[in-house]
This record gives sequence, structure tokens and C-alpha cells, in this order.
Amino acid sequence: MTFANPWVLSFLFGIPVIVFFYFFKANQASLNISLAVRRPGFSNLFDQIGYHLPFLLRMLFIALLIIILARPQLGKNFTETKHKGLDIFLAVDASQSMSALDLEWNGQPVDRLTVLKKILEDFVMKRDKDRLGLLVFGEQAYTQCPLTLDHGAIIDLIQHLKIGMVGNATAIGSAIAVATKRLKDLEAKSKILILMTDGQNTAGDISPQTAFEIAKELGVKIYTIGIGQEGEVPFKVNTPFGPRLVNQATNIDEELLTSIAEQTGGQYYRAKTTKDLSKIYENIDKLEKTEIKVKEYNSFIDIYEKFLWIAFAVFLVELLLANTLFYRVN
Repeated sequence: MTFANPWVLSFLFGIPVIVFFYFFKANQASLNISLAVRRPGFSNLFDQIGYHLPFLLRMLFIALLIIILARPQLGKNFTETKHKGLDIFLAVDASQSMSALDLEWNGQPVDRLTVLKKILEDFVMKRDKDRLGLLVFGEQAYTQCPLTLDHGAIIDLIQHLKIGMVGNATAIGSAIAVATKRLKDLEAKSKILILMTDGQNTAGDISPQTAFEIAKELGVKIYTIGIGQEGEVPFKVNTPFGPRLVNQATNIDEELLTSIAEQTGGQYYRAKTTKDLSKIYENIDKLEKTEIKVKEYNSFIDIYEKFLWIAFAVFLVELLLANTLFYRVN
């Protein structure tokens, strides 16, 4: 229950004050005698109650009038929340170079793809209002999952990504082209591609320059992330003597990745460590906020009529008792 005029209820604080002075005066003044005192069979307790009952009923009547003036209401507040989410495609490089062991997880050296998968899972969980899609690329680019709000499915597919599953080379242009095709016809306010790679474009039928120019025309914003350290990094290699760590050279085409991001309105990030990669996704999460609109609705009905009938009944009882059973004489 709520009140349309809650300020009126402040007058209720005056009633205890009136009651206090009434009983204080009653103790100081001479007692009025109720007709009930003269009737045999009535106890002293009944006499005392009868003496003060009309006054107490009058106070109850006044309290009910105050509540009525405050307009008691029954109903509910309804809050409608509308989420205008983003459309985000995640393009993950699963080429052979992603097996480099130059990143760490829990203090242990692990390959680049393993670290990326774990950080991506956390990012997906945070974007619970957005539609997300997943693309994996190597020599070719394939859509693992179209845009969806089923983030559990996205996380499951991320967990099953494996190095070399679509070839050992890197087709950056194909990855951009496939993701852009998925995003181009959507009505979302923001269409975003997050491209994660650790190398250079070495495969594919479409050049990265052509692909990102098309993406730009279609309003797709691309964030690019270069993963891992440059120069010689350790790889696990099978030899006649068992698995051995062998240093091999890797190079990231930072000029290309920077150009892709700048031309499409995104940003280029470089992640040389696991901590760098985690901070990059935190930054993207802050930059690309989901629009949330909140509307409040009220639905109330007045119920002061019920209190009015109660007040009328109290008034009649008080009037009846004051002039009959508890009629006072001096």
C-alpha cells in the first residue's frame, strides 16, 4: 500500500500528544461519573474503560480521517528495461604460430591460443546483452557460430578451438570478409569485429586492404589485437628424442593491423603478455557499451473509501456509547 499525499500522515504524530495531555488532565481533574458506575455488576475496570473509551474512539476517528486525506492506494510500480545491444563478431586466429609458448597462465608457460580462449570466455560472459558471433581462421575463415544471444554456446565453441583446425597459414583478409558478410545486413547501431592474430597475412583469396575497405563502407568497426612477442619465441617441437622447446622467429604485421583499425574507426592493441591481453578486453568492454533504456509505469487504485466506511462506523459507535452506556454526568 502507498499514499498519494504521504505528507498528510505527519499529522498522525499529533494524536499521541493529544492523548498524553488528555490523560494528564484526567489525573489532575475531578472524576466524571459514568452512569455505568451506578449499575450493579460492572467492575471497576469496566468503569475505567468506559470512561475513556469515547475519547479513544474519537482519536481513532481522527486518525482514520488523516489516513483518508493521505489517499491510500494499492498497486504496483512496473519497470521496463530495454537493452539495445551490440553485434560483435570475434575472429580468432588458430594458425600454427598460435602454438608459441611465450605467454603464461597461472605462472606456467602456455600457448597463445589457450590464453586467448580463457580471456575470451570472460569477455563473452560480460557482454550478456549483446549478440555475439564466432569465426576461426587459418588458411581459410569459417563461421563457427552466427550472431546469437546464446552465450553458453559461444563459450562452448571457444573451448573447442584448436591450433591448426583450419590450416597453418593466416588469412586475415578472408576473416574480415566473412565477418563483414555476417554483419552487413544487420540493423544494429554498432557492428563490431574483434580480430585477433599473431602474424601476417599469408593466405586467402582476398587481400586485407580490400576486405577492410568493404567493411568500412558497410559500417563495420574493427578492433585488431596483435598477440605475442616478436622475434624468436619458444615452440614445442616433436623430435626423434621426444618433444623439445625450439626457438623460432615470429613477426606481427603491426602496420597492417593498425591501418585496419584506424580506417574502420576501431583501435589496434598489442598484447605481449597475458596481462596486456586481459586489459585490452577490459578496455574494449568500456568503449563499447550496450544502450539501456529504463521506463517506469505506475498502476494504482484508491482505497480510501474502505477507510471512510471504517471511520463512519467508529463515529457511530463513539456517538452511541457516549449517549447511552457511557453517558457522562458531572
